[in-house]
Amino acid sequence: MGHALEMRDRGFGNVAVRRTADEVCAATVAAYLAAGGGPDFHFAASGVEHGPLALAEFEGWLWASRLAQRGIERLAIAGDPDPAALAAFLDFAAGLVPDGDLAAMLAPEGLRWGPNDSALRREEDAEYPLADELNVMRQLFTAAARGERLLIGDVHAVATSLGSLVYEEQISSLPLLHDMAREDYQPAHALNCALLSLVLADSLGMAPEERRECGVAALLHDVGMARLPAETVLGERFTSQDRARVRGHPLEGARLLLRHGDALEGAAVVCYEHHLRIDGGGYPRLSYPREPHVLSRVVAVCDAFDALLSPRPDRPSFDPGGALLELERSAVTQFDPRIVSAFSDVMMRSARAGGLALTMRRE
Repeated sequence: MGHALEMRDRGFGNVAVRRTADEVCAATVAAYLAAGGGPDFHFAASGVEHGPLALAEFEGWLWASRLAQRGIERLAIAGDPDPAALAAFLDFAAGLVPDGDLAAMLAPEGLRWGPNDSALRREEDAEYPLADELNVMRQLFTAAARGERLLIGDVHAVATSLGSLVYEEQISSLPLLHDMAREDYQPAHALNCALLSLVLADSLGMAPEERRECGVAALLHDVGMARLPAETVLGERFTSQDRARVRGHPLEGARLLLRHGDALEGAAVVCYEHHLRIDGGGYPRLSYPREPHVLSRVVAVCDAFDALLSPRPDRPSFDPGGALLELERSAVTQFDPRIVSAFSDVMMRSARAGGLALTMRRE
């Protein structure tokens, strides 16, 4: 977009040059949407934000403040606009034409903009307060499925956003997302587990830095699932081969995270260990039994609780009370009983304060 705007700003009269710049912009938009799209863009004098994430490479970008001055403080790209629609938007953004009714005309083309307080969020996400974070996690799992390096800054930004919601805003209920389209399960499950893990880590008296590491690890604990074939993850029933593949996801995920060096080493440990049992069982099968790391034990409880709230090919879903009873039955053998007890206390307090806000959405 920046190049196409520059061509207009410099007054290039060469139609072919501007058309080429617009074609590059259109191809970039198409690639962005093909990768799953994402949250809204925010423009201000300080730079550009993508959902909750500040884009460091655009810090102080001249066009960010100019777009904001044109009334484009927030931009949503929800569909692939045709070339004429995109060119009209670029002409307006560059200050070549007045707004008039352009915003209303281009909304059906998937381009919506306005001030930061305008409601541009995707309609199906409107009731979910963490829609931007969900979109970031969608993109992360898409990158993992392709074997690409993960944007570590994005992961930390989402963890920070969730921590702010839990610790600073003092929410009375946890906004867990359920009953979504099956292809959205893993990103939503990652967010749910991170929210639960942050609350539980605080209840256990962990220091701020350890809580933050717990949130990051919870967001990434199931990243290995992205590497499984779609027919395994989305299938109506599990074959013995499917079960074997699923049991390989902790190792697959840990390998992916360790490619990022020390930055995600703690998350890699949790990714590898979150299905190990306290009694020495679970998977991956170890040469010798050992006690999983405390963060692995925290995430294991939160992972199991959230998973029980969703149906599986071999069982129906549980309500929160039933899921909690299942965890308590598995304490001592599968889970750390101290952590299960702390989790039960957290859930009881949450129930008294308003309970879990289970946001139902099916695309």
